[in-house]
Amino acid sequence: MITNKVKNESFYLELGQLTQDSVNHLAPSFDCLPPNPYADGKFRLRRYSRFTVEQGKLHRLDSQAFVQDESINHFQGNVVRSYEEIDNRIIADPAFTELFEHFQRMSNVADNTPIEVHQLRIFADHKSAEVAPEGVHQDGFDRIGIYVMKRHNIEGGNINVHLDKNSPALISHDFDKGEFVVLNDRKFFHSAQPITPIDGDQGYMDIFVLTANLIH
Repeated sequence: MITNKVKNESFYLELGQLTQDSVNHLAPSFDCLPPNPYADGKFRLRRYSRFTVEQGKLHRLDSQAFVQDESINHFQGNVVRSYEEIDNRIIADPAFTELFEHFQRMSNVADNTPIEVHQLRIFADHKSAEVAPEGVHQDGFDRIGIYVMKRHNIEGGNINVHLDKNSPALISHDFDKGEFVVLNDRKFFHSAQPITPIDGDQGYMDIFVLTANLIH
């Protein structure tokens, strides 16, 4: 018999793509992201919220600050960060729920598991900007999903998946238009190439990142 434990431990990664209709619904919300007062605010705008899912319905959890241990995040480790919540208008859209449907189904995340969501715009003005200043890293969760909604006026920005911190990329792809990867964050590392604007205007990429720890 295949137990839930075996299913959870055997999950590695899966690639996918949102429907174009969902991308069209979600993409405009990135134009309303607020300033980011922390170190990465020079090149990243962000909203952050926490949810559970029960029978396909989202439930927003109470606001809380976001912090990662310095052993995981060498760029902003041990910094307690408070961000504005994801807009209610987006949460009410079925397109937003689609993110969670893929994430749960692919990576065996059960109903009522807290899922953290970061809505990010990484931007570059006239010069390169880091997408992942942490370098090759893990986020300290059991599961992570990276959904790239849009790339505008940029070169680079490939999302890379690594077997370990010192290995070359096993997967490197310029995700776009709702393409995504869901990873076992305990088995893989990830990174991203810097982005550079193609011409004098600002370039950016818009991303949702979902993270969760399994309920055992």
